[in-house]
Amino acid sequence: MTNLIIRRFLLMIPLLFAMSIVIFLLAKLQPGDAFTGQMDPSVDASYYEEQREKLGLNESIPVQYMKWGNNVLHGELGDSIRYKRPVMDLIKERMPNTILLGVVSLVITYLIAFPLGVLSGRKPYSTIDYSIQFINYLMLAIPSFVAGVFAIYIFAFQLGWFPFSGSVAIGLESGTFEYYISKLYHTILPGTVLGLLSTASYVQFLRNDIIENSRKDYVRTARSKGLSESKIYNKHILRNSVIPIVTFFGADVLSVFGGAVITETIFSYPGIGKLLIDAISGKDYPLMMALLLFFSFLGLLANLISDIAYSIVDPRIKSN
Repeated sequence: MTNLIIRRFLLMIPLLFAMSIVIFLLAKLQPGDAFTGQMDPSVDASYYEEQREKLGLNESIPVQYMKWGNNVLHGELGDSIRYKRPVMDLIKERMPNTILLGVVSLVITYLIAFPLGVLSGRKPYSTIDYSIQFINYLMLAIPSFVAGVFAIYIFAFQLGWFPFSGSVAIGLESGTFEYYISKLYHTILPGTVLGLLSTASYVQFLRNDIIENSRKDYVRTARSKGLSESKIYNKHILRNSVIPIVTFFGADVLSVFGGAVITETIFSYPGIGKLLIDAISGKDYPLMMALLLFFSFLGLLANLISDIAYSIVDPRIKSN
């Protein structure tokens, strides 16, 4: 296990280096810069040229990359052009909101997907199974932004059950019990939308895996020994079917952050996803490149977590 982790971390180094080049080029090849289209006519144009010179935007792309890469290696991500604050401070400020959103959505995903998948798998081709399949296909067909808009309209505007934006009520003192309750309350609606949209694939996968395992020889052997259907499903079929689901946890982490980009934007939820959209739309290069590099690292880390989880839940598998 230790050798696996060490090898994967060493492999991350050249991959992150290659990703950093792609991220930097994608950011710099965009037309214009952070000042394009936002210049105040009353301000002398020389001021903006001085700012571009100060930020190194007039230097060649290779020189800019070398300076940026050197700063990243030393843990210096620079200052945001738009927010006039250190990039690291912005990420630290928004990260707890995205983590909370991710935890809520994952809890909802597993609480719903697991029982529905088991029920559908144990009663294949029944009315219950077809009903669950219909809901699955419906959830797969609905885009996240459409689901978010409908959720806001119904549960925020029409019913008034949840707030439609923000991460905490105004005026609450940070660190108090009411503050944390308010943060959780503001996260329920976007977390539910993000979680529900992720359940369909897991329900389908678990259902199909249970049906496939129920037809294998070891199940026929268990039935021939007189074991009850409940014991066969719970001890044999379900145990083997859950193994692939557990290994998806790493991918779940990445998908949550990826899905949060759209969900946070729709709900005006101040997390990492919305921060990335703001950085891209505002051509805030330091913030944009730092966040994209973070997402790249998170993708590599998710794969490592999946491999480790697979080795833990099934010791027969030896990861190389």
